Amino acid sequence: MKAVLGPLAVCVATVSLGGCGYIFGDDGYFRDRGSDYQLAEVEPRMKVPEGVESKQVGDLLPVPGELKAQSGKFSTPRPQPMQAGIGGEDFSVQQDGSRRWLQAQRAPAESWALVKQFLADYQVSAAREMQDPGEIQTEWLAFDKQSDNPLVRRLLPAVSEGRRTDGQEQRLRIRIEPGVRSDTSEVHVLQMSRSEGSDQSDWPERSQDSKVESAVLAELETYLNQSSEEDVASLAATRIPVAQRSELVRDGAGNPVLRMNVDFNRAWAAVGGALERSEVVVSDINRSSGVYYVDLSQTASERERPGFFSRLFNRDQPEDEQAEPRLQVRLTEVGGEIQVSVDQGIETAADAEVARDLLTRVRDNLN
Repeated sequence: MKAVLGPLAVCVATVSLGGCGYIFGDDGYFRDRGSDYQLAEVEPRMKVPEGVESKQVGDLLPVPGELKAQSGKFSTPRPQPMQAGIGGEDFSVQQDGSRRWLQAQRAPAESWALVKQFLADYQVSAAREMQDPGEIQTEWLAFDKQSDNPLVRRLLPAVSEGRRTDGQEQRLRIRIEPGVRSDTSEVHVLQMSRSEGSDQSDWPERSQDSKVESAVLAELETYLNQSSEEDVASLAATRIPVAQRSELVRDGAGNPVLRMNVDFNRAWAAVGGALERSEVVVSDINRSSGVYYVDLSQTASERERPGFFSRLFNRDQPEDEQAEPRLQVRLTEVGGEIQVSVDQGIETAADAEVARDLLTRVRDNLN
């Protein structure tokens, strides 16, 4: 019997090794395809036929000018995050129903500095500047008396038909808010008018002349897209950062919570980005319930994806045998603001010290 088992074991081992080569080798079904991109060919750029107008489109996935083939095994370089906006522009006007804003692929602090430079170049004085929120209110402009002002000249043709400019004065409120994505911002414009000599000062909920608002956003879009990288760098030293819109407080039960004065969409994106920058492992999410499930037993960089055989042999185990203890980072809308809490379950708060430490890490990585 032993004489038979020996050769049989050798045969099984040989077949197994050969089978592994067939499955995982260079010619195997699950071979490493990380270097395949080096064999790709660059196709000529598409040309638009003559006589057809087309907006120039930049390269969304630019390829380095020179690639050197490398022998042996190496780590495929990760692409750099794309910061260009639609059509290769960093600033673009967006509209949702009657709401309009300027979407900026820039951090709020950079957008703040550029908007201030825009007002300076167009000779519009700021009556009030507030860091929290990032807001600039202009002085009143008399369109009939300041027709030589650069901004007034651009806005006069946009005044709605039937609206007077004589005896009227206008002002703008420009607000810079954090965008939904990390390192982006939104620029909102509100316009109001009043009769000269009036003491009316309360801002309306919406612009009183939507066409003037649209013209200001369009002018901002053109101006900011023409601003070069050097312009941004030169303003970086003097830029005024948008203040944090979050505060670590305690709720009625004495549990630590992070209070955020933003809407849910921005809070959800900001907290997700902060958890990623904190290297907190997010094992699952439930956006409809506003919950990130996190694992604090290891950092994201320490966590390794299970191997093929580990996933294969563990897939039939009951879920509770594989699951690691998780905490819930929960976002709840309360009174027009968002409260971020750390829970052990839907009705059980996490340990106060653990929750405070995690919320502090989230707050410190929001921007």
